[in-house]
Amino acid sequence: MARRQTSAHDGNETRETLLKLAARTFGEQGYSATTMRNIAEQSGIEAASIYYHFASKEELVDEVMEKGGNRIISQQQERLAALGADATAEQRFRAAVLGQMAGLIKHGDFALAHGRLLGQLPDKVRERQIKRRERHQKFWSGLLEDLRAEGRLRADADIHLARIMILGSINSIQSWFNPRKGSLEKVADQICDMFFRGVGPADQ
Repeated sequence: MARRQTSAHDGNETRETLLKLAARTFGEQGYSATTMRNIAEQSGIEAASIYYHFASKEELVDEVMEKGGNRIISQQQERLAALGADATAEQRFRAAVLGQMAGLIKHGDFALAHGRLLGQLPDKVRERQIKRRERHQKFWSGLLEDLRAEGRLRADADIHLARIMILGSINSIQSWFNPRKGSLEKVADQICDMFFRGVGPADQ
């Protein structure tokens, strides 16, 4: 029994290592240029052994995209859940900004793959990721609508453009964030402050 449990644990560790290496390699080299052999070599296993964990490159990239997206969003959801049911729309918005930024930094290789691969993915994988992206955009649109309902977003502010502006700032974080110049929390607060000064009612 102990041997069987150890074997399963080792298998899970190998699978996790392969996922992380695949995320980094897909993000850096693109889908077409990445090979199963290359990922296997980086992990130190035989080229044929990778197929024990993933039947194909398409299955591997599908799991990279799914698990990576789930891990990033889980950081956001944890921060939202910690607020409680009586949180204001602005508190939820600020928590969502910080949570998504934290997820992108913590799971950097997966974030890189997510940011660069959509147009290169096999059709079925791309369709699933487009639907995931649409759900995420709908979530952010809901946050912005809640801000408007509570008087923190001008009536004439375009929700679509406001969403593009805030997500553009958040999703590019890997290219500009430097922890030596300020904590993630401080940076997230500054981004939110600038956002609200731009879209808030003129008398606030």
